[in-house]
Amino acid sequence: MQVYFAAPLFNQAEREFNARATEALESAGYDVFLPQRDVGDIGELEVMDQEGVSDEDVMQEIFEIDRQGVLDADIVTATLDGRVPSEGTVIEAAIAHEHGIPVVGLKTDRRVFAMDEPYNAMVFGVLDDIVDTPDELVDAVDDQADRLTADSE
Repeated sequence: MQVYFAAPLFNQAEREFNARATEALESAGYDVFLPQRDVGDIGELEVMDQEGVSDEDVMQEIFEIDRQGVLDADIVTATLDGRVPSEGTVIEAAIAHEHGIPVVGLKTDRRVFAMDEPYNAMVFGVLDDIVDTPDELVDAVDDQADRLTADSE
């Protein structure tokens, strides 16, 4: 079963956390698409081999690769750490939701959107489940995989 791991990936701590959480999912038997690993560096994109490539061309290529990764997934996980989650992660979760792909949110920190509202309603609305730890993430993905398997029988 294919899992797309949507998460911020802009510093070493984020990338290391993503790699560890992905390892847990892969150890449980899932095929995980991790953009930071599976897309590679910007310089490795096919669009970079073209003459006169613009920043916009690169951004569009990244969007298309990640969008296709989401659409190819059976389940999407979305790391929602921070007071405001990563814009890219939220977009990836929304794409999945709009295509009927289950989304499991992972929030490991205590920062909240508002004191009486831990999640923005628009983010909360695309989630099928939300968990607090990578171990719980594996369990929640297992639950979603079981539902998908049962629905296909």
